[in-house]
Amino acid sequence: MDEKVLHPQLFINGKIVKPAPPKMRVWRAFLAFFDEDKSHLMMEEFLDRHIDLIVLAFGQPEVTRAAVEDALSIEDVVPFTRDLFSWLQAQTFAKLVKLPNGEAGKGD
Repeated sequence: MDEKVLHPQLFINGKIVKPAPPKMRVWRAFLAFFDEDKSHLMMEEFLDRHIDLIVLAFGQPEVTRAAVEDALSIEDVVPFTRDLFSWLQAQTFAKLVKLPNGEAGKGD
């Protein structure tokens, strides 16, 4: 993994919580969101969608919408989601690089 991409974490209920290992569903949700035209979204919906992605990526019972809203200030929601996506990408690509040459295309 790229050492420049730090493991994201939230401080919830007095403890540090880190995201679960990335799952395909999380990867697809982030890709869809970042590829989507968001110009039609109102600011509240835009921030709510970011918070939903954070909750999904962490996959921990203590990481709820309310907990994320309490843990992050408004101006930190979007940068945190971007940092989380960068971490997901680093995790995914680090694993793909380790596959033997024929493995990545199997299952087509």
